Amino acid sequence: MSVPTTGSIRLAMMGLPRIDSLDDLSATTHLSKGLIYRLCRFSDHFYKTCEIPKKSGGSREIAQPSKEMKALQGWILRNILDPLCVSPAAKGFEKGTSVRDNAFPHRGCSAILCLDLEDFFPSIKVNQVWSVFRTVGYSPRMSAALASICCYNRCLPQGAPTSPKLANLVTLRLDLRMLGFVGRRGIAYTRYADDLTFSSLSARKLQACFSVIQKIVESEGFRINGKKTRCAGPGRRHRITGLVVTGDGVGIGRTSYRLLRARIFNLCKKRSGTVSSEDLARVEGWVAFVNGVDKPRHRMITTYIARLKYTREGTAISDLRVANQRTLMDS
Repeated sequence: MSVPTTGSIRLAMMGLPRIDSLDDLSATTHLSKGLIYRLCRFSDHFYKTCEIPKKSGGSREIAQPSKEMKALQGWILRNILDPLCVSPAAKGFEKGTSVRDNAFPHRGCSAILCLDLEDFFPSIKVNQVWSVFRTVGYSPRMSAALASICCYNRCLPQGAPTSPKLANLVTLRLDLRMLGFVGRRGIAYTRYADDLTFSSLSARKLQACFSVIQKIVESEGFRINGKKTRCAGPGRRHRITGLVVTGDGVGIGRTSYRLLRARIFNLCKKRSGTVSSEDLARVEGWVAFVNGVDKPRHRMITTYIARLKYTREGTAISDLRVANQRTLMDS
């Protein structure tokens, strides 16, 4: 009878599967050992890459895993990574969180500081991913195999299902150090993927802390993108991850609301059946997004759609499908 190791005890306490070898991984995932060996040994060959342009200029490499690699990564995500806790400051890529959760802690502030981490996923290396699996209890050899499955070119690939959760786990120490530093100074801090947001009642306090914040970021292996650094004081609009933050709450703001109304009204200028399903889906998706982040304006927009459907019958507005649509009697 084998004696339980410290790692296996830790895994059992966390409710994670005990995997000591590729044979164990094969039996647990129902994938052949040969396939798992190839996915570990030659992981870089199981990706297709493409370049997409960045809004700020340049391009970003997207590495899409093959069907087999994605299936194994999906199993690792569900059974090993998802049960692990991240920092309370991490608001992106976690179940039950949204951009609204990232902006909400900053309501009522007088000043905000928004930073962007340059090349976020490529900055996270295979040894950091290895440390995640090793810390929870897997053996050094098994941690290396799991890290190899989750990495491309020895760093986190943007496109793999495991990358967002692993990024949150790797940046746990960064978040905790930030919370420890700014929390004592009355500064709120959240992180949505590579977007770091700080807010305070004093713009001067944020400026005084910037140099230490930068040192913490760099000591954790990341770089701040200076082109995307924003600081807004009391007299300016506070926009965080696409949402407008005021003293009362969080929402899409007047400008975005008016733009959405205009796009909806444009459907009334075309006959029913003449607008592509892609264009309709784009508007429907925008309305669904508003429903998740700004309930008051969602009620206003669904009332507006209902009114247009009643008064503009026969136009493309009739083809729009919106959940929780209010009727004219509700308005």
